Amino acid sequence: MRRTEARGAALIEVLMVLSVLTVLLSVLLPAGFSLYARAAVEYEAMRLVAELRRVQAVTRMTTPPLYMMQGRAAWEREPRVRIRAGSYAVHHPFAGEDRVHKPLPRVRIVQETMRETPVVFGRNGEIAGRWSHNMKIRVYAEGCEERALYVVIDRAARIRLQRGGQDAPDETD
Repeated sequence: MRRTEARGAALIEVLMVLSVLTVLLSVLLPAGFSLYARAAVEYEAMRLVAELRRVQAVTRMTTPPLYMMQGRAAWEREPRVRIRAGSYAVHHPFAGEDRVHKPLPRVRIVQETMRETPVVFGRNGEIAGRWSHNMKIRVYAEGCEERALYVVIDRAARIRLQRGGQDAPDETD
């Protein structure tokens, strides 16, 4: 008889441990996801800012004021960034290829203003030609859209990171 009582007590103890673990996980998992979302969005936004600044610097150094060079028009020699489908691609005109960056899981990148317009800089670092409006790119995690970060490129081609979106300038400013 003592053996069956001990087995029943062990089963109750295991069930109690599982219920305590369930309660702890139900509290810690949302906090862990929130921490991951904040860190992942910050990382992806900073990476996008760095990529845009690099493309801007490369454009300043490599875009000659010539109309033709090696059989290519000068505008074809400018690197550009195209944001689409939650990721972005950097076009390298000298290599003739695009390098696609896929963000971390659950992180999305959306061009809010001037959709489907590539980010192209002029010889002086300004946003090139007809694309001279401000651009606003939103980086957010699914489920945490209210904590989005915005990458803003203004008319003077200053690239900055902005938290929140209420007062972020867009193309109408």
